[in-house]
Amino acid sequence: MKCYLDDMCYDKITIEDNVIISYGVYFSSHGKNQGHTSISIRKGAYIGMRANILSGKNGVVIGESAVVGAGALVNKDVPANSVAVGVPIRIISKV
Repeated sequence: MKCYLDDMCYDKITIEDNVIISYGVYFSSHGKNQGHTSISIRKGAYIGMRANILSGKNGVVIGESAVVGAGALVNKDVPANSVAVGVPIRIISKV
């Protein structure tokens, strides 16, 4: 589905059961002047098309049954059962 999983630290990316990842999602676990940090996607989460998941200095967690909108820039945690959209994300509702 043309997703990019960070090849320098793929072991820092955890995707639990029943997660739906749409077309072209980008997962990055490192950046300039930043260590390798974790990305955790909890069970039942949905990641919309062409979303960008950037772990930042402390890592990022997308909570259980959370929804990330298409084209969103995830640069902080997304709480369980919530909907996050925008660049950068903002939480707009609880599922």
